[in-house]
Amino acid sequence: MELKVSDEINSPKLIFSDNTFPLVVDLDGTLIKTDLLHEGFIMLMKKNPLYFFACLFWLLKGKAFLKNKIGTLVHLRYDLLPYNNELIDFLQNEFTNGRTIILATASNGANANRIAKQHPIFEEVYATEELNLKGTNKVKKLIATFGESKFDYIGNSGADIPVFSSCRYSYLVNPSQALERKTKKLSDLKYSWKSKKTGLKNYIKAIRIYQWIKNLLIFVPLITSHSLTSFQLLKEATAAFFAFGFVASSGYLINDLMDLNSDRAHPRKRFRPFASGQLPILNGFVLSIVFFVAGIFLASQLNTAFLIILFIYFIISFSYSAYFKKMILYDVFVLTILYSSRVIAGGLVTGVCLSFWLIAFSTFIFLSLAFVKRYAELMKVTTETGLKERGREYLPADLNLLQVMGIVSGFLSVVVFTLYIDSHEVAQLYSHPKILWSISFLFLFWISRIWVVTTHGKMTDDPLIFAVKDATSYFIFLIIGIIMWLSI
Repeated sequence: MELKVSDEINSPKLIFSDNTFPLVVDLDGTLIKTDLLHEGFIMLMKKNPLYFFACLFWLLKGKAFLKNKIGTLVHLRYDLLPYNNELIDFLQNEFTNGRTIILATASNGANANRIAKQHPIFEEVYATEELNLKGTNKVKKLIATFGESKFDYIGNSGADIPVFSSCRYSYLVNPSQALERKTKKLSDLKYSWKSKKTGLKNYIKAIRIYQWIKNLLIFVPLITSHSLTSFQLLKEATAAFFAFGFVASSGYLINDLMDLNSDRAHPRKRFRPFASGQLPILNGFVLSIVFFVAGIFLASQLNTAFLIILFIYFIISFSYSAYFKKMILYDVFVLTILYSSRVIAGGLVTGVCLSFWLIAFSTFIFLSLAFVKRYAELMKVTTETGLKERGREYLPADLNLLQVMGIVSGFLSVVVFTLYIDSHEVAQLYSHPKILWSISFLFLFWISRIWVVTTHGKMTDDPLIFAVKDATSYFIFLIIGIIMWLSI
């Protein structure tokens, strides 16, 4: 058999002159960049977390039984799965040239057949029914059907080694160096499709470490009570910052895993590490547990009140990802709670008493920013169908209402601040409280600008992250800091 490789950069076009033997293709990690069992498990957890215990029971009856049960309970978006397009192009060329293409996978049969319908190049589909079609079970099936060394095989993992030792020619998709060396010893390796390796950058992107900036809200009680000079309180707040970061990242990982379908339908979010298949789903699940345990352990070294608020934050965050994110207005108000919980946690971990004014101001300002976040997301979708595809119950007509409620909430936060200036708390903390009136004007300008930027379609996914990267916001908050210092 003659193999020709064109000079196309990063996407070689393979052409085979021999189509007498069938070409057998694996599914998980080969035709697609993900694993259908892991995808189904995550979707099942999204339906009801109690299914976790059911999965343990089903696993006792065998992996084939587990796959079939999950396959009947969840519906995946097969059209949105991260396919290996270079491989599919190659298979399409082989099919056009008269080659018989077979899909052989350990995945559930119903799922495999639905994927085959997405790409009508497969003549037959062999998948898990009563027997888990993996490793030796797969090679027995192929030998019984085609004969020893009477087929070519494309795979990606160590589980395919028995098949490689019995096929005529082998092909690999994103293999490890060890697998590639072993495959060369066992069979005639013709080609390996290799994409960019999974690196630390992908994991940093997945845990959204840039979102840790929001944890600076933990320091707000220290700032407003003028306690930043206390080394002990600063140390406790810093530890709380990292504890919140770990638990928040655990929540972000869970959110991305639960939102695989909606992220893949999103023009930008489809490039996220899990949605695009750059990171294995199983790794994300394990990493979320590790981060959660690390955050809770660190919180337990501080005080019980902070541990409780951090645990409540995680529960609310999980509930938001699973349920409230899809519910009109519930999503915005839950986001407000998640923002405000950082300020409350800062007070609990340091022992600084949170004033009524700080809680009221935080509630209204964060409610406004939550409306900004949702408005910015929804305004990019102009049709009711598009909103439903992304799991939103909003209608296009709701945009104006969200904008009004968001602007009013922002201005109410300024009203609270102006009332705070005339309170007895201010007289105790500031020598020249009248100077603080100018901050009200700056807050009004900042909130107004945030909403103008949002209505112009230039707002990012999170307004707090936008503020951190925005030069104007930096300047405004610098001036506010100077005014507070002068008033002291």
